[in-house]
Amino acid sequence: MPGAEADLKPYGVNLGGWFCLEDWFYSKAVGPNAGHCVATPNPEYDETSSSLSTTGFVGDVCTIFSGLTGEEKRQLLRSRFGCESDLINLLLDSGLTQARIVELFWQHRRRYVMPLDFARLRTLGIYRMRLPVTWCISYDVPYVIRGKDSEGRDTSTIVRPGSHIVEDPLCNDPAFDPAGMNGKSDKWMSIPIKAIEQILATAADYGIQVLIDVHAFPGGSSAGTFNGVWPNNPRFWSAHRDENFQTITCKLLDWMESLQHQSPKAFAGLYGLSPMNEPAHLRGLFSAKGAGVPVPYQAAYAKANCNTWAEISSSEVLATLAISIGEFRKRPKLIQSGKKLVMNIIETAFNGTFGGKEDAGAFAASQRGETDAVAATIGDWWRGATKEEERKVWAVLDIHNYISWNPDVVKFRTMVNMEEYEQLINNMSLPFFHKLRDRLGMQQPELLACSEYSASTDQDTFLSVTSGSGLTPPNFPAFDWQVLRDYFLGAQHTAARVAGVDMWFWTYHIRYNLNY
Repeated sequence: MPGAEADLKPYGVNLGGWFCLEDWFYSKAVGPNAGHCVATPNPEYDETSSSLSTTGFVGDVCTIFSGLTGEEKRQLLRSRFGCESDLINLLLDSGLTQARIVELFWQHRRRYVMPLDFARLRTLGIYRMRLPVTWCISYDVPYVIRGKDSEGRDTSTIVRPGSHIVEDPLCNDPAFDPAGMNGKSDKWMSIPIKAIEQILATAADYGIQVLIDVHAFPGGSSAGTFNGVWPNNPRFWSAHRDENFQTITCKLLDWMESLQHQSPKAFAGLYGLSPMNEPAHLRGLFSAKGAGVPVPYQAAYAKANCNTWAEISSSEVLATLAISIGEFRKRPKLIQSGKKLVMNIIETAFNGTFGGKEDAGAFAASQRGETDAVAATIGDWWRGATKEEERKVWAVLDIHNYISWNPDVVKFRTMVNMEEYEQLINNMSLPFFHKLRDRLGMQQPELLACSEYSASTDQDTFLSVTSGSGLTPPNFPAFDWQVLRDYFLGAQHTAARVAGVDMWFWTYHIRYNLNY
């Protein structure tokens, strides 16, 4: 039976909220803007003022930056933020200097995850970490990322060595058009590559390896609060996508390869690279050929008579991602040293995920039969882009799996006993593992991973029966949320082990909010 201690240990764990900021990681646990969802609702767009409302933002500035002085707190134009870019613009507009903002970011980075956390993970028997970072990594040599402005002219930004604020070059959207919303350009806080090198070296001291996961890209490459520009729509795919993706990927791969001689300990702490997290997530939801749901501030696009980001095809997304396969293949030192390329693909980028009987709110991996064709498309592409031997050695296909958005999760709220709970888990979660290899056309020992999954029965922790802060089914006398949580974890791990799928739990902790 799942739930034994050994069954609860994942293959690896994500270190979310450290270098890639997502608003609800820093939300308050109580109050009208308490954080309890892992997908903050998109704000309302006011056509009259051509603006987005910020009243629903949950990221708390004073929570992430507890080092703000009293005077700085009084200067803040608002107390909550939506994403990394919004946070930086808010601080600048509130009168803080760039140097002070850099200092505040580093105060957060130094304390959110510490060496003690590495020791704790090692004590738990976890030897792998997935480190979400943004694209904005600085090296010893400057490099250029290209974009376009609201009038379609080419732009560019230079990422220089050190820690500093970097202007996003992609402003080709009604959000930045002076005749439209006239928003400020998005901004990022650079991450010196030496900081990542130090993390790898620290991990190696504890016998841990780190998977570097590029979670957010210039302009945003996915729809979601993790994209760095939320609630603005993604723009990465709209201009220079192949060139920018190749630049970002090659800079990382070249550095990774150099570690073998320049920093052997850091090299020992390197697991591999995940080139893009959830590429074009929710494209299928917003595509006119998918669910056709209006993108946020659709009225602004109509007024400007321009296409939305979702008009890029899924085949074009896959073609861009394939660049990283060819580049990894060119680096035999990484391959010979056992490093991995972990290619994350998400079903929501495809129109078919939202076709047939699918609910337009099913934002994550689905177990329903209508998506078999989507999985087959992913598998066909992956097998065509890689060789069989590569798929057994270094090329890992990675599919996330959450049931939290499944429309059937409402059934957990009225269940009456453990047997019913187990049946719901068997119906909603376990088919993903039982069917995955057949759906993809990949047999063992070809490498598969699930680099994000959880043990929650709802994306709103107040409605989840396994969160510890959520619902108690009224007619379930023996209810114990921890027993249910552990069963869910163990059931997933057992099914994944049989299927040969490496499981990376969705995050290590939400340090500031116990609702998660």
